[in-house]
Amino acid sequence: MVVAAGKRFCGEHAGAAEEENARKRILCPLDPKHTVYEDQLAKHLKKCNSREKPKPDFFIQDINAGLKDETEIPEQLVPISSLSEEQLENLIKKLRKASEALHDALNDPKNGDSATKHLKQQVCLGHSNY
Repeated sequence: MVVAAGKRFCGEHAGAAEEENARKRILCPLDPKHTVYEDQLAKHLKKCNSREKPKPDFFIQDINAGLKDETEIPEQLVPISSLSEEQLENLIKKLRKASEALHDALNDPKNGDSATKHLKQQVCLGHSNY
């Protein structure tokens, strides 16, 4: 961190200069590797890089983790023909969202050639959640 004009310490080490600054710095509850002014904690928590980011709609926690124990019964496969009209519409919506997300990921230049190749392979092999 850079030392502000007229200050002796950077923001991270300002706690060492309590006589210069009456505001109290505390450890960030999301990441104790940095500190924040106590009176600005609420604002900081909204923008802290260590906060949990929202998951995409298609994300399912531990989808590839396997069974938690041997007594757990996997979900039964259900034929599409047995779905109600509402269930079928919900399935179509999920598939469209997943398709859009996949399209965006495949066309995102930040992913690079290697990641794009991997995404295409996963889709072709049927290993994705899309």
